[in-house]
Amino acid sequence: MTVQRSRYLLYFVELALILCSTAVQSITFMLCTTGNQAKPLSSKVCGADSSLIPVIKYLDYTVHNYSAATFTVQSNDTYVMYFLQKAPLLRYIYLQHNVNVSLLHIEHCSLTGVPKTIRNVPNLLRLAIKSCRIRHLDLNDFVALHSLYSVDLTNNRIVTITELLPASDLVLPINRLYLANNSLTQLNVRALGALTDLHCLVLEGNRIEEVNRPIALPKLEELSLRNNRIKQLNCTGWHLPALKYLFCSGNRLSAAPTEWQSMWRIEVLDLSFNRLHSFRMDDIYLTQLHALNLAANQLTSVTTPQMHFRVPLARLWLAQNRLPVLDISRWDMPNLWELDVAHNRLTELADVFVRFPNLAPMMILRNNQWSCEWLAGVHPTDLRRKNYGCLSTNQTCPAGKLTVADGSWICCCNQNPVRRHTAVGEQRSGRSIFSSH
Repeated sequence: MTVQRSRYLLYFVELALILCSTAVQSITFMLCTTGNQAKPLSSKVCGADSSLIPVIKYLDYTVHNYSAATFTVQSNDTYVMYFLQKAPLLRYIYLQHNVNVSLLHIEHCSLTGVPKTIRNVPNLLRLAIKSCRIRHLDLNDFVALHSLYSVDLTNNRIVTITELLPASDLVLPINRLYLANNSLTQLNVRALGALTDLHCLVLEGNRIEEVNRPIALPKLEELSLRNNRIKQLNCTGWHLPALKYLFCSGNRLSAAPTEWQSMWRIEVLDLSFNRLHSFRMDDIYLTQLHALNLAANQLTSVTTPQMHFRVPLARLWLAQNRLPVLDISRWDMPNLWELDVAHNRLTELADVFVRFPNLAPMMILRNNQWSCEWLAGVHPTDLRRKNYGCLSTNQTCPAGKLTVADGSWICCCNQNPVRRHTAVGEQRSGRSIFSSH
């Protein structure tokens, strides 16, 4: 067995040396795996606030498994931070007046609400009660906390948000509010009016069906509405002048949000994993938008009515749609360096290789029905130097192929494309750099 393994190792070393010495050494291979599927974009500035908390030795009180039903912080306690990592029986928290406490972090508990005695720790900076049983968020509980920076109530059962009392003209200093994975069906926009310092608002993983009133949050930078049940989003009247990142993936949108262009500072817009059937590229006519994710929708049409369409877009994802045609002849995007149109029904893509020279290896074209005639018109150097596909799972291409160099080819279709399927478990052979289904 050892001799056989040595022979295999020697074979692969020799093969690597041969490939590196050939004229096609610049071809980059990618395997067709599930990892190539479209993905929603990740947070830019908010993230999970609990991961940002520095633990200061000797100043924190940490219990990994707290087994009592009550927990008390006394006035003479000197700890600054309290961590109860798992407290399944905890239902009552008593906080005596204590100016030392700056952080309270509790997970996996039986609390049904934010403790009313929270006002007794006036210097609290961060409050996190996660994976518990809180059903209502009352913003009046925080009026005495003039330094409160972050509130994280992720993975609870919150169904309502109570706004500040009418007689109160206070504003809350909260900078980050995390309400992910709760049970909100409506967004009480009026309740958010007191959060004028809010920079991050995370509402993903709820049951929100609509946002029925304009939002006015002058300092908000990131808004996450991922994984809700929103069918339409009307941004008319929204006052979000600082908004840079808008995440709406995993909803039920059948059309792009209306009037979102008024938020001209937007840099990233994620509409992936919705139900969009068409999209007008003219709608992204913004001076700051750098990334647009339209992957995993039901797009059959992406149009550009303007004759000359110039935007600073750098990354565009259109993978996993149903596009038979994509007209890029009017696109002028000098900053574009990533274009993903994988898993569509495209047969050609005009002069994409010449129009966007900065794409280099970030032009992802795999799993389409590319025309052999179209590929034949592409300069061979472009086909060799860029990454357009993945290793073939077949000895030969079923419908047709275009030879790029000795031993290397691109699978393609004739004028009547034949849809091809390959099994993930098949043995990969040959050196095809570009395969379709």
